[in-house]
Amino acid sequence: MNAGRIARSYRWLEYAAFGRTLEDARFDFLPIAAEASRVLMLGEGDGRFLARFLECNRQACVAVVEESARMIQLAHQRVPMADRPRVQFHQMDAVAGPLPEGPFDLAVSHFFLDVLSCRDAETVISNVSARLCPGASWMISEFQKPPAGIRRLHAGLWLAGMYAFFRTATGLRVRVLPSYRELMAGQGLIETNHRERRWGLIRSQIWRKRI
Repeated sequence: MNAGRIARSYRWLEYAAFGRTLEDARFDFLPIAAEASRVLMLGEGDGRFLARFLECNRQACVAVVEESARMIQLAHQRVPMADRPRVQFHQMDAVAGPLPEGPFDLAVSHFFLDVLSCRDAETVISNVSARLCPGASWMISEFQKPPAGIRRLHAGLWLAGMYAFFRTATGLRVRVLPSYRELMAGQGLIETNHRERRWGLIRSQIWRKRI
């Protein structure tokens, strides 16, 4: 999904729908990123996570993959002048690739896999996993549909509304959430920690590649 059309207003649309919940989910496991040295960020958007990451990690080199030129511009503006030499922006479709060469010891994707079809999510997860060194972490914040009950109904209604909005606003073709957790596990990645919000609709996660 190219969010260029709504890049300028994206932050405020997010706050209107979720307050600071999505932002908090992005930062849940930020402390584990403090020692990373080579980092791959997918679909970074307007750079709010990138800016916070650079504050807590003073040595990492970061490759940012983002399809929208406008989002890259906004993210670049958030990067302090002193940190710009260690951040490379790649305007590209992460599915079409090729992704920046690894190995990386940390990957980050926040609310990115949900705009991919199951096939495209499988491609991206496979390509990212291949670029992670053994023992590397993947920090993810995503939407999910809980297995049953009122929590599942609540998530289903929210997801249907969000997909309808982005279909109109950006031309997004995806209509359902891909089974990204099963795809991650299929690549030998192990979920080691998570936190849920909004009745299980939002899940921040840490996955690790087997050593």
